[in-house]
Amino acid sequence: MTRLFDRRKTLEPDQMEKVEDVSADLPYELQSKMFDQLATVAIAAAGLSVTLIGSLLRDSPPTVWLTVAAFAIAAMTSVSGNVMLIENLSRRQPALKKSKVQTQLAIGLIGAGAGFLSMEIYSAGEATPAPQSEASVSDAQTEQNPR
Repeated sequence: MTRLFDRRKTLEPDQMEKVEDVSADLPYELQSKMFDQLATVAIAAAGLSVTLIGSLLRDSPPTVWLTVAAFAIAAMTSVSGNVMLIENLSRRQPALKKSKVQTQLAIGLIGAGAGFLSMEIYSAGEATPAPQSEASVSDAQTEQNPR
């Protein structure tokens, strides 16, 4: 770790990062890409949740649909954040502060959805008895039907 810091000290001034050379539009472009990625993750996670609800979590209570709702709201928040960002930029109004709030909200909803889904999978695993090996099944049958 010390070597890393020592190397940084040996950089020439022309090799250092020049923040003043960064385009003023870059933060807005990166924020827009962040919204796109968050929406994609949320939609994919909602699809995974629906797939799991149709198979592994088939016998789960209706609260399992909270996962899909959280992911869907996160996707809608991301899309609306991107729309708001574009509208504010076209009106030449500041937008980064509001879009940061929407980014945090979308990330929080994705985290909540992942937590809900994890708990449902854990609960389904707890409710399902562990599979028995053939040897233990035959031993159990022998104990029930002694000859």
